[in-house]
Amino acid sequence: MNVTNYFFKLAICCASFLLFVFSYNINEYFDSFAQYAQGINLIFIPAGFKLLCVLLGGWAAVVGLLLSSVYMSSKDVDNTSMQQMVYFAFASVGSYYVAVSLVKRLMNIDDTLSNLRYLHIIILSAAVSVANGLIHNLVYIWQGRFQMADFASNSAAMMLGDFFGCFIVIMFFNGFIDLAFKIMQSERKSDEKGIRFVAHLLNRRQA
Repeated sequence: MNVTNYFFKLAICCASFLLFVFSYNINEYFDSFAQYAQGINLIFIPAGFKLLCVLLGGWAAVVGLLLSSVYMSSKDVDNTSMQQMVYFAFASVGSYYVAVSLVKRLMNIDDTLSNLRYLHIIILSAAVSVANGLIHNLVYIWQGRFQMADFASNSAAMMLGDFFGCFIVIMFFNGFIDLAFKIMQSERKSDEKGIRFVAHLLNRRQA
């Protein structure tokens, strides 16, 4: 990796860190009516940003997300050791990375996302939501945060919150890209829409 790409990866890592922290703070506005339990929201906006960052930024984004997850846990979660914060971070971010990697391989989604379709986004959102809901709550139980009797209900609630978060963020993100093109009155190719457009820019920057 040359020096330019090194700094580019570092920029992706920092951007992912900041985006997750930003989205986590935004999500606090939903806590009054959407918080199911500590650490579980029925609308979890950071889930959508995690999916976006993993799709667009790869391992560099994963590093930023891991750091931001530990950082936010240290601020918002009481009576949690640093070791537990790291466990929760790896459960949260690792489940997304593994699920995205598996779906991309099974559905032959190119690393440049040039063949990404809306159906793929729905499947990716569902896959990361299920993976995180199961793995995260297993780690919660292992660390004594919840009881095994609550596993099914807590997992379902987390899956629902993550899926809503992914859906909301992806739809707004794609809508923002569409609006930007309309404002600039700029034409684009059929493979440069929404996430695919940003992925095209990032891959061109690294070429």
